[in-house]
Amino acid sequence: MTPHPAPPADGPARPTPYTPARAVRPAATVREPHPTTPARPTRHTAVREPAGREPVVREPAGREPVVREPSSRAVSREPAGREPVVREPSSRAVVREPAVREPVGREPVGDDKLIAGVIVVAVMLTGGRWLSHMQIGPLYIGDILLAAAFLHALWWTTLSAKRHQPLHRPGIALALLLVVTGAHLLTVDADLRTAARDAAPFVYAAIAYLAAGGYQRVGEHGRRRTIRLLHIALVLHLAWMAVATLAPAFVATLPEVGRTRVFEIRTDFDVAVLGILAGLSILKIRRGRVWLHASLAAAALVTGLAQVNRAGLFSCCACVLVATLFRARGTNGRITPRAVLLAVTALLTVIVALPMSPAGQRLLALGTDTTAAPEVVQNAQGTTRARLFAWERVVTYTLDDPTRTAVGVGFGPDFLQKSDGDLPIGRGMGVRSPHNYLITVFARLGVVGLVLIVSILAGLLAITIRTVRTGPPDELTALCVLLVVSLLIVALLGVILESPFGAAPFFWAAGILLAGDRSRRGSHRRTPEQKTSVSSSRKVMV
Repeated sequence: MTPHPAPPADGPARPTPYTPARAVRPAATVREPHPTTPARPTRHTAVREPAGREPVVREPAGREPVVREPSSRAVSREPAGREPVVREPSSRAVVREPAVREPVGREPVGDDKLIAGVIVVAVMLTGGRWLSHMQIGPLYIGDILLAAAFLHALWWTTLSAKRHQPLHRPGIALALLLVVTGAHLLTVDADLRTAARDAAPFVYAAIAYLAAGGYQRVGEHGRRRTIRLLHIALVLHLAWMAVATLAPAFVATLPEVGRTRVFEIRTDFDVAVLGILAGLSILKIRRGRVWLHASLAAAALVTGLAQVNRAGLFSCCACVLVATLFRARGTNGRITPRAVLLAVTALLTVIVALPMSPAGQRLLALGTDTTAAPEVVQNAQGTTRARLFAWERVVTYTLDDPTRTAVGVGFGPDFLQKSDGDLPIGRGMGVRSPHNYLITVFARLGVVGLVLIVSILAGLLAITIRTVRTGPPDELTALCVLLVVSLLIVALLGVILESPFGAAPFFWAAGILLAGDRSRRGSHRRTPEQKTSVSSSRKVMV
């Protein structure tokens, strides 16, 4: 501001009139030109100061421009004469953690696609034995769908322009099982058709690789579509099972399909599939859909209890138990009162309905004190004795020769007939399996194959236990657990995994469980590295 003139020395001081200070027009801001970018002209903007404050006086144009160093701390503008207040960053400030990108091969690239192989699994679960016997020329429908699924997966991984890094595989045991199967097929010198039929159950283990790759390439939307397709297949299976149970005379008029008939019930497998639907419906019970899924679960259990099969009954009970344990874990991992009420209701229902069902009567007929009919007791105990006799004869026959003990009889020979294990069943009935999957593996592949299969099943059992304890990470994993548990139980008491309608769904679910478990464990191992990078980024920001 302009200074007032001094008063004269020879007289009294005259009052000087008040002259308000005028704001000096701000000079143009001088900016240093960028070393690589030519300087651009600056614009003069009017600066309005808040009322009550002194106007800000800019430096004259002749002075050097003030170069301000960038600071990480926010400095507030205070009136003249006060010290600037330095505001430290608040502890509540949200620090954005750096995004951690997964490897390219782990990212889902086809979010709307179905998991590879799910079409053949849906077909097998819908119709079971009678639908799997449909043929187009010399080929069965299951083989055609599997070949199409493998060709599509091969095109997607090799001929597509997209390249992916290696994904998690189901494990070395499955690969060795396929190698042992191929080595046995190379030694076959006669009756190739019979040998191929005996080797098919072990070749179906390759479906696990198909499912594992598809599971990791498909996004969340594709997995929901896969669940929806399998749920529709299970509901369709319940529909025709109800028709076959209520109207057997109508089923007798339907056309034949190979050695079976349309809507003909294969009790062990079909009851196990009903148990899978019951377990999945229990998992789907939510607000607004309680009566829908509860009705499906009740209908599946009632239809399953109406069949005369003990192995299927075990599968149904196991699926209900596993689903109840899943429901018992809330979102926080604790047991909820609603889940306890559901478990008690399911247990009481089984206790009340079991003695009244045909399968329950056959199960109770194994005891010494039973109220079942004499013919039911004789039939149930006779079946049990025949299977125990067949198991004992096959194991003894395999152990009699060191070569058979080590590598088995291979594919082609009828070990059940050579060991006289088919005598109680009836020779010439076409039965080639002792109704136990592990004994079949031991007879065909010896100790080598049995060790591989047991290691695979042990891994699946460990995954099932961990999933039950912690809760399933998604609905697809829960469904795969139900598939593995249900089909494994009936396979230990019947001919299930030796058939395409049982082997395809089992190994498909096994591949997803094995690959998913390895993928989750790999992500847990990467967690410490992510935490280290996040903490270092926070230190830099502070």
